[in-house]
Amino acid sequence: MNYVKELLRGLLIGVAGIVPGVSGGTLAVSMGVYDKIIGAVSRLFLHPAESVRILFPYAVGMMAGIGGLAVVIEVLFARFPFATSMAFLGLILGGIPALLKKACFRRNGMKKYVAFILVFCAMALIAILEGGDGEAAAELVFGSAGERLITMVCVGLVASVTMVVPGVSGTMLLMMMGYYQPVLHAFNLVQAGALSGDWQTVLAQQELLLPFTIGLTAGIFLCARTMEALLGRFEELVYAAVTGLVVSSPVVILWGIPMGAVGMAQRLWGVALLAAGIALVTRLGGEA
Repeated sequence: MNYVKELLRGLLIGVAGIVPGVSGGTLAVSMGVYDKIIGAVSRLFLHPAESVRILFPYAVGMMAGIGGLAVVIEVLFARFPFATSMAFLGLILGGIPALLKKACFRRNGMKKYVAFILVFCAMALIAILEGGDGEAAAELVFGSAGERLITMVCVGLVASVTMVVPGVSGTMLLMMMGYYQPVLHAFNLVQAGALSGDWQTVLAQQELLLPFTIGLTAGIFLCARTMEALLGRFEELVYAAVTGLVVSSPVVILWGIPMGAVGMAQRLWGVALLAAGIALVTRLGGEA
């Protein structure tokens, strides 16, 4: 039963990781498995057997979540932007009680409140000022092969943030830089090519995806060690800052949605899905 719960948690983390504005790291914190996953990643080469045993069900679930949602996510956000956003917002907000417990604002609260307010304002400001829709990179004409390689490795490093740092959405950052749509499109082409046996298409997309994956993998290990060190020394302060990131999620996720075009039915569905997301995180939280 625990193995099934770990697979399901990994599935939700993978789903959250691919949704712009939603943080897979925050969802891992909400479900009480963040420290467990980060510890296993940072000790992968010291204790490989134990780390692989811990990470395997989460990795399988995450791959299934990312692969299964990549095909439909653009359609859902295009047709039901408010309801879809509210569903994932529920997954994020459901973890606030757990974050407040870890931050323990009652002890040395002034520093924590300052960290909370600064991070909240920074994330809200980014959401308000972000005016791009991710089309810039789709129209970008890359230069030499070396420039493409360096660019996509750096993009992968940024994307790794969503899997490691709780409260930060790497996909949102990718959208701000204009690379979300190209990477998602390439990933979908690889999935379609692999299923149909069109290996030429699969190989063609590796010019974009292979350096991206290299940067993503390197970033995960780098950030994992950094976050483990920060949590070891400043755990409550880190979680106070993360709480500010999470509380800013409604602004980050809902900003830019044309509410005038959202019908009453979708608004009602959005409220229901928000409650369902909160309930699901509460259900999956607790003892990992």
